[in-house]
Parts: sequence; structure tokens; C-alpha cells
Amino acid sequence: MVPLSRIYVAEIWKLTKRPMTWALGGILVGFIVLIYVTLFALLIGPEAANLDREGLTESLILPDGLYMGIGLIQLLVSALVIVLAAGMVGSDLSWGTVRTMLMMGSGRVRILVAKALTLLTFGLLAIIVGVLLTVLASWGIGAATGDGPSGFSWLTGAFITDSVIVAARALVAVTLWAIISATITLTLRSLAAGIGITLTLSFVGGQIGGLLGQFGDAGTWVSRVLPNAGIDAIGQLNQVSPPVYGAGDWAWILASIIGWFLLMTVIAVTTFRRMDTLAAGA
Repeated sequence: MVPLSRIYVAEIWKLTKRPMTWALGGILVGFIVLIYVTLFALLIGPEAANLDREGLTESLILPDGLYMGIGLIQLLVSALVIVLAAGMVGSDLSWGTVRTMLMMGSGRVRILVAKALTLLTFGLLAIIVGVLLTVLASWGIGAATGDGPSGFSWLTGAFITDSVIVAARALVAVTLWAIISATITLTLRSLAAGIGITLTLSFVGGQIGGLLGQFGDAGTWVSRVLPNAGIDAIGQLNQVSPPVYGAGDWAWILASIIGWFLLMTVIAVTTFRRMDTLAAGA
């Protein structure tokens, strides 16, 4: 039996060799640069007089710029990792790679665990890169406009701790969307379905939940079935003034996130175990 560590290394190696992985990384960096260059141009351009410059500056520069940046990073990385997860599973099915791995004795459950760990690794790396870029951009804009703190006075122990905490919260959302995307792709054996359904759910689910909330308490509880509910609730903690959740709030938030993790895990394991080896490579 092939050990899990070797399967994990092989999954990492495969993703680093695929042009799609580097293309998605380039999109992440490009979008961040484009957004912050645009914001900087707004602050120094003639349109600044028509904007709430003080409010924009306060939310953009450090240390509060961390919270604006992590919101942007979570949105971008979630979308890109959804595509990466579907591509990782879909390409193995279409190219027959998974059939080769099964014939070598990798083990179905170990293959799924290795893929999950690989998605977690790439999601964490993308968040770290994104946080570093947004922090650097916020610091640079503050220094260029003269509105930011002097030097590196913002780089305190509390700032580093907050950065780790907000990044960990964002990683929860990114990982859950990645697992949902990979599971849908595996279940339907369709790359397009995995990307399309998960992206639609991630972008539209919040609006659907808001509409259901208009129907009172019953609608609110129904909306909490969607994965967006728990993810959005965790994301709200990554704000300058986060909400304060009680025990009841944490109960349904954790139930939503853990429940979706378990549901997707059960579906993926059950589907893959029942999948014929030849069909898996078809």
C-alpha cells in the first residue's frame, strides 16, 4: 500500500506542473494589484473630492486595512480554489490518472485524504500570499499619501496575532468551498458542473438566504441550511467591529460548518468507493 505522504506529495507535484495552477495564482496576484492601484488612483485623483476620502482612507490603510484586505482575499481565493478543486478532481477522472493510482494500490480513502490536504495546502498558501500583498499595498498607499502610520509602527504583536486569526477564519471558508466543489465534480463526474454549481452557490447563496430571512424565524432557520450561512457568520468576525455571538449563535454556526464538512466527506467517500475503477478513468 502506498503511504499517504507519498500520495500527498504526488498530488502537490501534479498541481504545480499544471498551467492552470499558475494561471490561477497569476489571476490572484493580478486582481489584488489592480484593485489596490485603482483605490490609490481614486485617493489621489480628481474624483477624490466626490468620495468619502476619509472613510476610504481609514478602511484602507493599516492597521484597519488588514480587515478590508482579508475580506477581498477570502472572496478571491474562494473562487479560485473552487476552480482548482474541480480541476484537480475532474482532470484525474478525464485523464485516467485516478485509475492508475488505484491500480498501484494507493487506496481510495487515502487518495481523497491526500487531495483534501493538497487543497488545504494550496488554500493556505494563497491566503498567506494574499494577506502579504494586501498588507504591503495598504502600507505603501498609507506611506505614499501620508495618511498611514509612520514607518512600521503598525507591525506589533497584536497585529501579527490578528493577521493569523483572520487568515485562519478565511481558510475555513476557502477549504469548505473547495471540498464542496471537489465533491460535486466527483459525484457528477463533470468539471463544468463542479465549478458552475459551487460558484453559483457561493455567490447566490447569500442572496437566497437573505430572501428566506424575510419570511420570519422559519425562513431564517431554513436559510441556515445553506453553507453560506456559517461561512458568512465566520467572515463577519473579520471586520473592524465584529459582531458578538452568543452560545446559541455559535451552536448553529459550528453545526452548519461541521455539518457541511461531514456531509461532503461522506458523499465523496461513498461515491469514490462505489466508483468502478475503469469508470473512474473514463
